[in-house]
Amino acid sequence: MKIVSGGLEIREFGSQDAVQVAAFVAAGDRTALPPGAPGAVADVDGWLAETVHQRRLDGGGVHLAIVEEPSGEIVGSIGLRDTDWQAGRSEIGYGVQASRRGRGYATEAARAVGRWALTDGGMRRVQLHARLDNVASVRVAERAGYQREGTLRMAEWDGEEAHDLAVFSMIATDLETAEVPR
Repeated sequence: MKIVSGGLEIREFGSQDAVQVAAFVAAGDRTALPPGAPGAVADVDGWLAETVHQRRLDGGGVHLAIVEEPSGEIVGSIGLRDTDWQAGRSEIGYGVQASRRGRGYATEAARAVGRWALTDGGMRRVQLHARLDNVASVRVAERAGYQREGTLRMAEWDGEEAHDLAVFSMIATDLETAEVPR
């Protein structure tokens, strides 16, 4: 799977990413990597060969790299999780390396992956949750064309306290509004 949109290539992680992923891991900066990314450089090759693809192989979603074109640099990751193929729904999640935030990468990737999921991906609904105190993530969802549906009160636990989550979704009829420029 490969999506090209707005100067980004959004694709599955692969062996070609070993050097960049190892650099993120060595620096202790996993913000550009999906959940479950390796904690040690020695584990990067095995993660790229197998573990990162397990969600797709199990039918639960997919982990994707957000790659800046033409530099080829990984600037973040995006993925689908909690996919229910029968119901035609999935949840999107994303992260962008701290030094690359504010450049529209997450917005473009969320828009493109949402569009792909609702067309080629066979989904009827793509949803997104963002902590209310994460103003940047809320703005990403809005700018990418997701419609706000409400708030899940005290729905996320960070290990110390509970947080409210804004709920957003995109369905096929929203694709026209997803074309709004950044």
